Amino acid sequence: MVLKLLKGAFIGIALILPGLSAGTVILILGFYREFVDDLSTLRFKPYLPMLAGAACGVIAGVSVISYLLEQYNVAIMAFLLGMLLASIPAVLNCRISVKKPANGGALKKYIWPFLLGTAGFLTTWFIICEPTRTFTVFPPGGHLHFFLGGALASATMLLPGVSGSSILIIMNLYDDVIFAISSWQWLKLGFLAAGFAAGLLGLARLLSAFYRRYQVSVSFLLAGLILGSTRVLLPAHFSLTFLISALAGALIVLYFTRKF
Repeated sequence: MVLKLLKGAFIGIALILPGLSAGTVILILGFYREFVDDLSTLRFKPYLPMLAGAACGVIAGVSVISYLLEQYNVAIMAFLLGMLLASIPAVLNCRISVKKPANGGALKKYIWPFLLGTAGFLTTWFIICEPTRTFTVFPPGGHLHFFLGGALASATMLLPGVSGSSILIIMNLYDDVIFAISSWQWLKLGFLAAGFAAGLLGLARLLSAFYRRYQVSVSFLLAGLILGSTRVLLPAHFSLTFLISALAGALIVLYFTRKF
């Protein structure tokens, strides 16, 4: 029981740290395939202690992050930036074949993935993360925003190398979620939890099936989205503190993802 609580706490911490994938942590803990199989059959009872541990990990982690964001905003933004950048190689770890098909087949094979990755980068850098943007399909920080953020974050978190919190940054929702948890905004948290459940039970299975079939294309798209989302973390001026903090965040992600 205690071991399951500790495993859940590690997963909870991974849920709130951009660049550190919950799927990767589950892989490290050694029950990834079992978890995915049980999730597909709605077998949740063995994971209830882990769920409690994950909730504790999230609450404790958010409290720490909220304090650090308030007191050391530049350093934490740099730390998150380093984590995001270091997660991109893990996302692109598609085990691509090195064989070169004749007649330019290798080049043709990666045209669409490259275009999708470029489109993902341009979309997040110039549209989603554009500071002066005025158009949005839902009110930023609203209940629907929280629901969709929870759904997409939970759907992607099961992919090793893809951080659910990175998706929240892409959607410009990460700070709002951290604040909502730290200040106990129950209504918004309810919408986030509902979206999380919907994504985990529905979108996750669909995304996993799509990922298995189009792994290279999906990986490039996700990498492009993550790279474009770093715009919101860039400072007006770079400093030594910023660079050191970014390096620290990158090293942590590289340490945990080096085997995957």
